[in-house]
Amino acid sequence: MTQSHVHSNSHRSVDLRFELPEINTWRVFNKSVSQASFLELIGRWETHGYRFGCVCLDDGWQASGLMGVWEPDPRRFPDVSALSSEIHARGYALRLWMAPAQAHPGTPIYDELWPHGFLHDTKGKPSFYVGLGCYTLDIRNERARQHVFESIQMMARIWDADAFKVDFPPFYQPDDDFYVQRDFDLPEADKERMIADFYGLVRDALDSVRPGLRIEAYPYCHGAAPFIDDMIAGDLVGCERTWEALLERAQGMRDVIGDRATIPWFEMIWGEGADHPHGGVEWHAGFLEYLAASINLEFKLEHSFLPFDYPNAAQIRCLTNRYGPRDRRMKVLVAGRRTFTVADLLEAGMHVDARTRFVVAPEADTLALLHTAALHTNAIDWRGRNVLTGEPIHLRGRNELWGGSHAVCRVEFDARAYQVYELWYEGEVTDYFDRLLPNHLDQAMTQADGLARPAD
Repeated sequence: MTQSHVHSNSHRSVDLRFELPEINTWRVFNKSVSQASFLELIGRWETHGYRFGCVCLDDGWQASGLMGVWEPDPRRFPDVSALSSEIHARGYALRLWMAPAQAHPGTPIYDELWPHGFLHDTKGKPSFYVGLGCYTLDIRNERARQHVFESIQMMARIWDADAFKVDFPPFYQPDDDFYVQRDFDLPEADKERMIADFYGLVRDALDSVRPGLRIEAYPYCHGAAPFIDDMIAGDLVGCERTWEALLERAQGMRDVIGDRATIPWFEMIWGEGADHPHGGVEWHAGFLEYLAASINLEFKLEHSFLPFDYPNAAQIRCLTNRYGPRDRRMKVLVAGRRTFTVADLLEAGMHVDARTRFVVAPEADTLALLHTAALHTNAIDWRGRNVLTGEPIHLRGRNELWGGSHAVCRVEFDARAYQVYELWYEGEVTDYFDRLLPNHLDQAMTQADGLARPAD
């Protein structure tokens, strides 16, 4: 297979449109999207006061919704040049979905290359992609490779897009469950390098039209990392959503990214209890919790479900906008039903200190706590306000070591349901309370022996 040049994004200048939250069409429309409905969707997010930088037109824009024909449907997208111009005029970047490795029966490229131009199974037949109802092009075939290259060039020219979501590569990892299910018959060498070659081909095609166009892909696309700029975790519907599980997934993505300037995120924020919105607290609270976990992991945000009428809609909008272009100084202590402690964040390798601004956005009335010693701060110098009303809040601060622990060095306040609070520090950075415990533990505990411990 022809090897493509390696794309390096290690020193790219930052385009804030791609750091800001992104809006995606998939959950609202699936394949029933149109030029008019896409613009209307963007307008709805604007009307509800959201700040975002990129809009992604996901699957469904192509003629008849088929893979293999990469021209816009003329009925639903009559003027893509005007569409792109309108999006850019509003200050947004445009990302376009594509899956150039796949082809549905009945498309011209399918008719031309069937059966020799497709990946075969061990029985010698083209391997059918059951979930999509299509077949996968074999990019070792020169005509198939030309089709992929020219289709990508055409899309880049017609749409004037700034980024591309490149979905459904030939496969993901050699010998993973998907590969085994498809029963591919590939030599070891081709199996090892085909995905890198595919994304290298995508990169070469885009660069031939306009260097710098961004590519989005999954972390488990074997060898693709050097060619991509944006990395999504994949659809996590039905996956475990604990902090530990998300942290493990995030670390796996960071391991793939390495020192590259790739922007990571969890694909499309969603709630719990189903794969679509419902009236239970699991959905709207889970939605906010998922958003907060993304913020604490310093991931980009992507919205697709419409949270405008959720009971916690103001919290969702507020956290989305305050985080903005991945503001790493912002961390969430409470979101929905979930609490994230300073210890949780430090153990996860997140940078938190006296400059961090902490946010509290509970589902129900709760006592909110911020442990201050590990931040090298004095509890009495923290300040807070209700972000939604602008009113200051009364914080109760303590600098004590009862029980031989830093836990009593903290600020606390009574947080109300569906409100958003922000805490920040106005004092001098000090490690006094952090040093006091190990340096004077024996003395402190001796003195404490004769004292009754006050109730917290």
